[in-house]
Amino acid sequence: MNGIDRKKLIQRYYSLRAKDYDRQKRRTWKSTQGFSNEITDELVNALKGFENKPVLEVGIGSGRNALPLFEKIKPRFVGLDLSREMLKLAGAKMAPFTKDFDLILGDAEHLPFADKAFNAVVCMSTMHYFSSQEKVLREFSRMLSRKGILAYGDLTIHESDKQRFFETLERILSKAHAGFHKPAEIKQMLEANGFCISRMKTFAYRKSCKSLMEDKGQYFNIKSEALQEFLHNAPIDAKEQYALTDTELAQFYIVVTASQ
Repeated sequence: MNGIDRKKLIQRYYSLRAKDYDRQKRRTWKSTQGFSNEITDELVNALKGFENKPVLEVGIGSGRNALPLFEKIKPRFVGLDLSREMLKLAGAKMAPFTKDFDLILGDAEHLPFADKAFNAVVCMSTMHYFSSQEKVLREFSRMLSRKGILAYGDLTIHESDKQRFFETLERILSKAHAGFHKPAEIKQMLEANGFCISRMKTFAYRKSCKSLMEDKGQYFNIKSEALQEFLHNAPIDAKEQYALTDTELAQFYIVVTASQ
């Protein structure tokens, strides 16, 4: 799939998903915010001291990351997303801070910002949509001021998953995803693009097969039988790594703090 077709697919996906997005995230993370407290704390700690400083979030979605940053840090904030419907959710959620943020409909692979425009860039649960993740990281580096901070978070492949079972699973569920990485691969990619990592932490959580279909599969007309067959035929190693049962599995989310 070429880049333009992928972007159109992502826009259609989130146009359909927007009305249920926050409910789905609250269900997965068992949190009113839509993320675990531990992940939010990692993000907030990464941006301590950024009050009144320019911060960009690429892939702001419904604002579930931006809201706690405003409540606890109060940066000068810009949120960018490819989906108009998701930006509407973010705008409604962040209405109390309307004078302190801007929302932009845009493409992360063609960012419309000047060099060194931001003290920090936040990119959470978004990197796996980019066909050229290294190009995006170079754009982040270009926009960051000297010693600027990148707060990066995403789903990750288990480090011992030699067959990349999780990546195959995600591609079965969603035609929009471009690719996922293991923690060691993320470290290597960031360092190769000029970032110095100060902290990496991976969080495990459980997700039901029903939720996988509700969040992803149903939007791409995937049959639940196809998911069940794939999980049933999973290699023994993958069943152990992801603690597979008949109804759920473990997933892993990594948060990285890096600087230039």
